[in-house]
Amino acid sequence: MSSREIVKKSLPALQLAARRSVVAEQPQIAEVVGPSFDAIASIIGSTPGALETPVTAYNMTEEGTEVTVGYAYSGPEQQGFELITLRQEPEAFVTVHMGPMMQIHHSWQALHEEILARGYEPSGPCRELYVRAESADQSDWVTELQQPVRRAG
Repeated sequence: MSSREIVKKSLPALQLAARRSVVAEQPQIAEVVGPSFDAIASIIGSTPGALETPVTAYNMTEEGTEVTVGYAYSGPEQQGFELITLRQEPEAFVTVHMGPMMQIHHSWQALHEEILARGYEPSGPCRELYVRAESADQSDWVTELQQPVRRAG
């Protein structure tokens, strides 16, 4: 069992101005996420509040990891991104990762261990909600990790 706080809650549906990519190997994810956020921000960044909720969703497929990168957005679709809706999830386990992204796998591992220990299993794409992600050194970054779940059985 982990000493970090892990809570169970529902996740709302979330419409994103987003880009999707499939990456074959884990190290390629970082090469996709930052540039995708930058590209979308250059399109919608002048819209008040459009960059307040950055989210990445990850879904394992036969081809690799599907990475969906975007911002919560209620405006019209524009060239350079697509509107993607992350579905509402009735149950998810959530924790917070503090600090650099190169250490985030430890937080994900702790979250998944706790999910299994409580008798649940992952059920659907996981999400990272970037609560604070502004400094270049990432030491003060705050990322909420969200994993939809269902009872194991």
